[in-house]
Amino acid sequence: MTRIATLAWAVSCCVLLTSCTSLAQQGQVRLTLDAEQVRYRLDGFGGNYCFGLDAPATGYTLDNLRIAWARTEMRLADWEPENDNASPTIPNLDYYDDRDIPGSKLRREFLIARRIQDMGIPYVASVWWLPEWLYVEPGKARNTHRRRIHPDKWPELLECIGSYLLHAKSHYGVEPDLFSFNEANIGVMVLLSADEHRDAIKRIGAPLRGLGLKTKMLLADAPGPRGTHTSALPTTRDPDAMQYVGAVGFHSWGGGKPEHYAAWADLAKSLKLPLLVTELGVDPFAWKTGSFDSFDYALRELRMYQELLLHACPQGTMQWEFTSDYAIVREEKLDDGRQQLIPTTRFHFIKHFCNLTPHKADALATTSAHPDVLFTAFAAVHEGRPRYTLHIANFGEERAASISGVPADATQFRAIHTGQHEGFRELEAMPVHDGGIRLQLAARSLLTLTTMPAEGP
Repeated sequence: MTRIATLAWAVSCCVLLTSCTSLAQQGQVRLTLDAEQVRYRLDGFGGNYCFGLDAPATGYTLDNLRIAWARTEMRLADWEPENDNASPTIPNLDYYDDRDIPGSKLRREFLIARRIQDMGIPYVASVWWLPEWLYVEPGKARNTHRRRIHPDKWPELLECIGSYLLHAKSHYGVEPDLFSFNEANIGVMVLLSADEHRDAIKRIGAPLRGLGLKTKMLLADAPGPRGTHTSALPTTRDPDAMQYVGAVGFHSWGGGKPEHYAAWADLAKSLKLPLLVTELGVDPFAWKTGSFDSFDYALRELRMYQELLLHACPQGTMQWEFTSDYAIVREEKLDDGRQQLIPTTRFHFIKHFCNLTPHKADALATTSAHPDVLFTAFAAVHEGRPRYTLHIANFGEERAASISGVPADATQFRAIHTGQHEGFRELEAMPVHDGGIRLQLAARSLLTLTTMPAEGP
């Protein structure tokens, strides 16, 4: 190679290196959409209404979010604090009716269930605490974990559950779609081994069916996604138990790797049952410090939403919570003494998913060329027209991006943005050119592109 040729080659390499460095600094990323490849069906997003029901946040979320799934507490400890009578087969209805007192937490629980059902929202009813007299070694502190059901008290427990559900049906017109013991595999607060979980499903499922209730059993409802699907396996091998199971559930606390989420997806798919994330949460101890109110926590939660959608393939999710517990709506007192409700960044991120994703949507195949940009997409027929929603979460610096593979029947998208300093702000509409969209992603933010019409919840 001559000296001139060598110099020209060196210059060209410098130009190419400078160009590549410039592109890397700009953070450009390619996103692809395959609208022909449907991965799974998504009912939609929702939340838990278990604790703090009397807080203003409860009504605010019901009024302002399009909720597809919900979960409530089943306060059996309040329902039958003492045994109603000596017979587990002849309930003392007057005793139970007297427990439903105006202004009580039990009454609020029934009322919130009725409001949820009247809105057409399917829901799960879960038990944390049992009446003390139903435990082995009663009389322990309320928050004692790993409590066991007294083996001789199962007939009484079945009466307690059945009478609660019949009261809810006859007095409030509500029936939960699913029933579970919360995180029973680790004992929060009832402890059941995997085999005991299987047996409990049969023990409870048969009487519920015999009472003419539609309520089916939720398989697992286990904490954290990492390997906890094994708690469901004995049940899956027992046809007598599986006849009572209506869905599979897990909680996302602590997060997981793609393979952990995929194990839950594979389990539900093999059983041909819906998979529900019955508690969507990041840090189970954040309530101690209040760190869930920070922007960094909001970003961690946003990443979890996207990772669950990409790898777990859930039919529905239930945020922990849509009340004052892990609140996504902040209460502030005004000078005149009135309370003002202020939606947080977490609320706005969640509103993107709840209000901009069509219900009963097909999750479409997507890819992203950058690990800090997570891309999910959904499609459904809404008001007689195909609608598309694309969620693009950018966890790094501002960067340019392009989306390819946009269907021909989508010519323009609404664009809604949430970042650290603004929430759910509608931007100028983004046109589609030759099946693609070019866009700029703000740093550490969520951008949703949708053909869903602008409307209330």
